[in-house]
Amino acid sequence: MIQAAVVLLEAETGRPIALLEGSALTAIRTGAASGAAADVLARSDSRVVAIFGAGAQARTQLEAVCSARKIEAVSVFDPSPEKSRVLAEEMAGRGNIPNEIRVAESPSQAVRDADIICTATTSSRAVFLDRDLKPGVHICAVGGYTAEMQEVPAETIQRAHLVVDSRSAALAEAGDIIQPLRNGLITVDHISAELGEILLGRKPGRKTEAEITCFKSVGIAVQDAMAAQLALHNAHQLGLGQSVNF
Repeated sequence: MIQAAVVLLEAETGRPIALLEGSALTAIRTGAASGAAADVLARSDSRVVAIFGAGAQARTQLEAVCSARKIEAVSVFDPSPEKSRVLAEEMAGRGNIPNEIRVAESPSQAVRDADIICTATTSSRAVFLDRDLKPGVHICAVGGYTAEMQEVPAETIQRAHLVVDSRSAALAEAGDIIQPLRNGLITVDHISAELGEILLGRKPGRKTEAEITCFKSVGIAVQDAMAAQLALHNAHQLGLGQSVNF
């Protein structure tokens, strides 16, 4: 779904210093943001993950949360069981990911025991039911990026400790938040914090073991800039990439 290139510019002069393939970079930095969110919002004893979607974003979401918590069981649900099976076979046992990934037959089956839920879809309606959630679950919602898209039930947003990557971007792009706002279920003040505020210690993360937490991400430019900077640094360290005269 994503075709992109990222040009990294030298801050002092504006000189182009790197050209990176953008779709992979976007998937990686989006996953990294969810991993950081899970680190401060998911319960410390989280062991079970449910993944909605079976594309590139779903893969990096899984990698990230398995880096943030000691995950022992994974379920994946996608409208295409075949895509779910491909993801399960490809990702099982990679890095910190468990050796077995279950393909769920229904959204309810996927979330029933989940401590962390990651949604990475292009859905226009909620991909699971609020009543199926267990107390204390953490949700990373990264797929919906227009006002018409929705992955998380409005009832869940209404009762969740809601954190975003950017207030202004979320209020302009995140259907998961815009739709409950339009319907009067929440106000703008329902957004508890930006993720950066929690990471800097300015706002609290999880407050109780039982509360539902939700990180809604739409992606912001500074994430691309920092991910590109890190990729360039690592490329120099590892001797990777191709140098060209410009």
